[in-house]
Amino acid sequence: MPFAYPEGDETPYLRWFDGQFQPVFVAFNPSLRVPGFAPSDFGEPVPEEYEIDAKRCGAKCGVSRSDIAKLCGFPSIRYVNKALRLTGSRRIAPEYADPESTSKLLSLCKEKGILLPDEGYASPLLELSMGRFLSTLGHSKVVTASHFGVDPCLIQSGALSGDSENVALVELCSEDFSLYVTIYIDYHYHLICQTDAGLKSARPEDFFEGFYADADTNDFWGIGDLS
Repeated sequence: MPFAYPEGDETPYLRWFDGQFQPVFVAFNPSLRVPGFAPSDFGEPVPEEYEIDAKRCGAKCGVSRSDIAKLCGFPSIRYVNKALRLTGSRRIAPEYADPESTSKLLSLCKEKGILLPDEGYASPLLELSMGRFLSTLGHSKVVTASHFGVDPCLIQSGALSGDSENVALVELCSEDFSLYVTIYIDYHYHLICQTDAGLKSARPEDFFEGFYADADTNDFWGIGDLS
């Protein structure tokens, strides 16, 4: 991969990609609620058929980050990000962690049959949206890779929109280097990085829930002071 996820939690995204991409969009992984499936405890392996059924079900089985915030009574989606960070690898400093919010998140989502996104990978519904995004941008093929750019390979973009498998997307880059998409191994959102020219063809907010990074946005968004 010619690009990489920003080094250091305190590194602003826009500064890291300065001269390569502008803007950077923080895209949330949707949660899932598939009829006929009852998610087990968070962290347990997700059956492959669940993810395939989610793709076949499409957007109607998606649960947005805003929906999760409302369910938990959180003031904003920033609190959902903070609560998620104490799941899985638990990569969050103790002084920033909020065990009570994490417990509420896990309990209510289990009660409502909602499967929260796994860290470090795209959810099936984000893959569907990414397939549509790439099609609109005119990228029929992209280079994908595992974490830290390992094992890059060229794939047909349509594979992300297929409903027979989940690609488990981590990183991708367009062949013309106008688009780079990445997620850190411990986090629950992708960074969608575009050139100004690419942005004129398709805007990520039309395909994904999220927000544009400002000059200060880094991996501490929604983790420190939430006032």
